[in-house]
Amino acid sequence: MYKFCTYTFLTVLTVDILAICGDITMTWTSPILPKLYSNDSNINPLDRPITPDEESWIGSLINIGAVIGPFPFSFLSEKLGRKISLLCISVPYIISNGILALVPHIYWYYFARFLAGIALGGANTVLSVYISEIAEDSNRGMLSVTLNVFWTFGNLIPYVLGPYMSILAFNLTLACVPLLFFVLFATVAPETPYYLINKNMINKAEESLMKLRGRSRSMVSKEIIHIQSSMNQEKKGSFGDLFKTKANRKALAISVTLMTFQQLSGISAILFYTQLIFETTGSNISAEISALIIGLVLFSTSFIIPFVADRLGRKLFLMISAFGMMVALAILGTFFYMKDTVHYDVTSFSWLPILSLVLYIVSINLGFIPLPWTVSSELFSPNVKSFGISLVSFTCRFSSFIVTKFFNDLNNVFGKEGTFWLFSGFCLLAGLFTLFFVPETRGKSFQEIQIILEK
Repeated sequence: MYKFCTYTFLTVLTVDILAICGDITMTWTSPILPKLYSNDSNINPLDRPITPDEESWIGSLINIGAVIGPFPFSFLSEKLGRKISLLCISVPYIISNGILALVPHIYWYYFARFLAGIALGGANTVLSVYISEIAEDSNRGMLSVTLNVFWTFGNLIPYVLGPYMSILAFNLTLACVPLLFFVLFATVAPETPYYLINKNMINKAEESLMKLRGRSRSMVSKEIIHIQSSMNQEKKGSFGDLFKTKANRKALAISVTLMTFQQLSGISAILFYTQLIFETTGSNISAEISALIIGLVLFSTSFIIPFVADRLGRKLFLMISAFGMMVALAILGTFFYMKDTVHYDVTSFSWLPILSLVLYIVSINLGFIPLPWTVSSELFSPNVKSFGISLVSFTCRFSSFIVTKFFNDLNNVFGKEGTFWLFSGFCLLAGLFTLFFVPETRGKSFQEIQIILEK
């Protein structure tokens, strides 16, 4: 039975709006790239159709920004607080959408995508830390993976609106989301008690917990003492401390590997180029509708994990996720092998690509989208958590850049079938890694997790 104060839940829902902004940028390319290939000036605001190389840069530059983003925002998070850092993250999103709406030039598009990437990398670093530090041990997993509901809602928005709006109207609409977050979060959210205690602001930490728990000062005093005790056992952390203890080294290795496998499953390439992928299948279902179906499945299945992550555990769902993706991508690769290599008439099963991608999306949404972030936020000791999550976010975005920038090159070298079979093989390795090396963190305090890692 989950127990949490309504104020805590409201705060989490407010901070989750920033997650929407991040994943809007991920699938923004799916409806926009076909428009940018158009010769019609009423559709394409640029003075010419883009080239395949420009397509790959528009798709991948967001990840270059996201590689950089974790570090300045992690610094802000430690110096000025989690709340101020999150408010600052919303500003590049607003500017980026404004540029994409009002400045139709390819190099400004590059800059806007890079700028949005900086915000994305910062959000990936600070969001999970903020939620894990305002939650109780008993509901931390449930509240952390609500991020995935909002991430996937962000994925869905471009699929729903993008094909049917002009690039100008679409991007101005998207700019409203980070604006909404800034106003609500500045009004509603408190600073985390962990940060306030770390800065020796005990009275403010008590006030924060009183709001978050809906309890009196005397009732939150025990939790204050518990947080102080766990933090006092650790010296003030530095980046180098990530490598000094066995527990933190293991936490870093596990978190980085999980995040690498998340991206090597091909998720970023599939989300970035959904509509273009479906245009190559020859399906009777339009590419726009197929992409919309994928977005709806991604969003609807995101509601499952928040209610089961703290009951059945992270490890089980990571394994289910990995092996489900493996099967789905193997099927998709086989379809393209039959269509492009064997030249078999695939008309009678042109529905297979959308079915396999639905299976893929369901599988990854059950584990490898939300849970690597949740597990990472739980594994690191509090004194080095921000540094650890920064490296994990760096790994995620750098891996995503490699996959998205060279996705078309992989297709040219190995064929679409070879590319999807390669992704399938990485999913198999992800499942085996989870089985043998990932500890279960369900329902455990940060102190208990550190003890497990030290053993």
